Amino acid sequence: MHPKQMKHLMRRPQAMMRHQMTGQLPRMITPRSPLIDLLERMGPRERLRFRGVRLHPDLGYHCGLQFHNGEQLLRWLKPDAQMLENESWPAESYRNKRFNRPLSVDDLKQYSADYPGKGVEK
Repeated sequence: MHPKQMKHLMRRPQAMMRHQMTGQLPRMITPRSPLIDLLERMGPRERLRFRGVRLHPDLGYHCGLQFHNGEQLLRWLKPDAQMLENESWPAESYRNKRFNRPLSVDDLKQYSADYPGKGVEK
């Protein structure tokens, strides 16, 4: 049992009764999106070098929030490795659920104020 599941059961008597009667635990999910996948493929140092990253519908999110760097953006998009199914986090409400196009580093560069190699390109 995941610690989040235990905490959920301890704080919600109805969920605890359901667990005792049926043996069902609250489901755990892994936050996923093309932008999360792209950021996870990068190393932490590379994510830190993407500065002034602004979310955009071309990245799969319906907002224009700006983040200091790619690492901060990843922590906002995916606060934990696993979340409870009914748990909400801010990024999920802005995510375009139908967006499933794979993203590349070039897509992220378009919405970053500074990135590795900027100024060197022709």
